[in-house]
Amino acid sequence: MAAPVPLSAMLPGALSRLPPSFPLRRALAFAHPGELLGAWVRVCRWPLHLRAGGCALLTGVDLGFLLRRCGRVVVRSGGRALALGAEQLIAWRTLQIAVGAPYLPELRELCEIYPGIRITRGRIALPIGLGDGASALAFCARAGLPVAGSWIEYGGESSG
Repeated sequence: MAAPVPLSAMLPGALSRLPPSFPLRRALAFAHPGELLGAWVRVCRWPLHLRAGGCALLTGVDLGFLLRRCGRVVVRSGGRALALGAEQLIAWRTLQIAVGAPYLPELRELCEIYPGIRITRGRIALPIGLGDGASALAFCARAGLPVAGSWIEYGGESSG
């Protein structure tokens, strides 16, 4: 019998926000009674709290805000909505660093700080969980590593 495939391998690329056209009542359908479910949306001036049928939904554009308050969050993966556990999303959170140099210098210290680091040509991916990544970017600055850009991604694969 084959070993089970981890869920992170099934998700194609980075997770993203629900589009403005996604009905919030559909997101609320993912909630269980008594649970505060988050919904990561693209457009929302401030966090919105909805209740219906004993279920509660907290929507917002800041995924970190939702992860600190909700046990599960509805996100978009490809063309479908999924309710994923906060711990799972936090484990998939990576700081992507685009390097503005044709080569990467010795990064042994960074590898010790971030054991799950992935280094590819021109890019560094650091698993940061709930961290902000500022210490990693500060290390890059101290090491003289030219950073062309950085961003946070969620998911097993990089979206490029």
